[in-house]
Order: sequence, then structure tokens, then C-alpha cells
Amino acid sequence: MNSMELIGLNTKWYRYQRHITQEQFANKTKFKMAYISTIENGDANLTCKNIDFIAKALNIKVNMLFDEKTANMAKKLPKRVDMYK
Repeated sequence: MNSMELIGLNTKWYRYQRHITQEQFANKTKFKMAYISTIENGDANLTCKNIDFIAKALNIKVNMLFDEKTANMAKKLPKRVDMYK
């Protein structure tokens, strides 16, 4: 698993754990919702600054975005989470 995939999966994991939709997370980070999806799919080549924004928005330490254990758990999450209304 590369670093973009690790960050993406961990972003999805922690967002899901906090019951935050992609739209809410986009508002919190000031990123576009499509960019959130790109990040979570592991396709975004993030800058250090954006990694810091993500960690701050999720209220976690940056190193938590690189944890392989939670990334593997995130792989089991549904592709689309509509439960947060």
C-alpha cells in the first residue's frame, strides 16, 4: 500500500468514525467534495499542508493517517455511506 492509499483509507476511516459526510468534511477542510473523494480513493498526491488540514479537521495526529492497521479496517467500509443525514 502506498502513502496516498494509506492517507486516503485512514481519512475515510476517521471521517466515518466521526459520522461526518464527505460534504461536511469538505466544508470543514475547505476542499471540494470531489477532492475528498479523490483523497479517500487514494488518488490524491497531497501536500504536507493538506495532510495537516485533514488531520486537524479530524482532530487526530498526522501520523495516524499513515497507520496500516486502520487503513486495512477502512477497506471493509462500504463504498458509499449515506447513513449520515
